[in-house]
Amino acid sequence: MKKHLIAILALVLPALAMAAEAGQGETLKQGLMYLGAGLAIGLAALGTGVGMGHAVRGTQEGVARNPTVGGRLQTIMFIGLAFIETLALYALLVAIILLFVK
Repeated sequence: MKKHLIAILALVLPALAMAAEAGQGETLKQGLMYLGAGLAIGLAALGTGVGMGHAVRGTQEGVARNPTVGGRLQTIMFIGLAFIETLALYALLVAIILLFVK
């Protein structure tokens, strides 16, 4: 239940910030934009951290089972980690856009 509530808040709050009219509630609009930016980068960091942990754990288990393919697994893991980190950078870009675009 809590996961669904967090997901709904992450999707709804930035939309509310964009929907607020310029003349009314300017502080509310900015506050919601800051909240949306914080949620965007926070949830992205959480998700990418979990994803990286799973990737490293899987590689460690693979090397423990078959040490001869350790180098190949490590290379594949680093490529996967680069893709996962890219998702966090996209979230950072969205957060920066929310903060600095009026």
